[in-house]
Amino acid sequence: MEPSLTAVVTQFPAPSQTFILRKLRGLREAGMEVTVAATRFNESSTTTGFRHLALMPWRTPRVALEPASRPAWSAVATSLRRAGTLRPSEVRPVVTTAPMTALDTDIAHFEFSGIAVSYLDLLPTLRERMRIAVSCRGAAEQIEPFTNPARREALARVFDLADLIHCVSDDMRRTVEELGAPPDRILVNRPAVPVADFAPLRGRDVDHGGPFRLLSIGRLHWKKGLDDGMRAVAALIDRGIEVDYRIAGEGTEREKLRFLSHELRLDGSVSLLGVQTSEQVRDLLGWADALLLPSLSEGISNAVLEAMAAGLPVVTTDCGGMTEVVEHDVNGLVCGIGDVTTMGDLLAVLATGPEERSRLGGAAAATADERLDLGFQVHRFLDAYRRIAAG
Repeated sequence: MEPSLTAVVTQFPAPSQTFILRKLRGLREAGMEVTVAATRFNESSTTTGFRHLALMPWRTPRVALEPASRPAWSAVATSLRRAGTLRPSEVRPVVTTAPMTALDTDIAHFEFSGIAVSYLDLLPTLRERMRIAVSCRGAAEQIEPFTNPARREALARVFDLADLIHCVSDDMRRTVEELGAPPDRILVNRPAVPVADFAPLRGRDVDHGGPFRLLSIGRLHWKKGLDDGMRAVAALIDRGIEVDYRIAGEGTEREKLRFLSHELRLDGSVSLLGVQTSEQVRDLLGWADALLLPSLSEGISNAVLEAMAAGLPVVTTDCGGMTEVVEHDVNGLVCGIGDVTTMGDLLAVLATGPEERSRLGGAAAATADERLDLGFQVHRFLDAYRRIAAG
């Protein structure tokens, strides 16, 4: 019998985290009993078929708590105060962590290390009853510890308590080892995608005669480097190359990017599409001539993996673990972080060379077939879960 698993997330299913939904479905198909614990469940969560455990928001409960749940939680807090068992300052952490104490599972997997930090005081108690796994995926390990010393200390404590530390790349493994993660508890298991779902998009018309169709997918966040992408597109237009650049995603940088688009005179060439469904993203991958990842920080981008599975050539920076997947001039093109000049040159190669787009797109598809399929990732997780459950 396979061990039972509870995946701890914030929102489920989150539009930008399809990789978690895919992983959990794969594990369930492999025979694991899977529960999802989250502070917010979207309406579509009812169609996923997973058991739910509703958690209390740990950061800003008055803002984030679902309206229908507020009276019940308020009553709990009031009762605790009246009983005189806790000081007012102690009520919030008790109420916040209460649902998690009811967790009944073999393994609790915190899908982001920041969530594990939020439950840090509870982890020793949980570990008496179950195994603890935590995933390290990007900014929470690569950026926050260097801007917030307290986060570095908290992560070191999480790693000390975790039975399994999942890293999305070898680059991430080196990062968490520097933060104190025991090497013998680390599992490097790179992101993966259901390759067969994207394979029908291959064989696109690489010489359609219109503007160069360029796509970026990701949150509108500074670490995604989308302002660099816009500057590279402006350089293409200065060369007389027509470009239709579409950015799928939403976030805090929208106003900045709209302003930059106007300043660079890209209003007719750049479209900010907002949040897109999985089906809309798939359609965009079928539309595009190339995918651009201008990021400053990444673990390994799932958008790049989907593009490769779809046979789409990719231009990426060498951030995080991207060069563990994309090899320059073999199955994609790579430039340095923030190197807008080289980024523009590489995009020009693809914009003016349909043969290059075909060559690199075919090699990307072959890479996806050989080592990027979801089945590989699921089986590695399953083996690791069996190992830690067995002690």
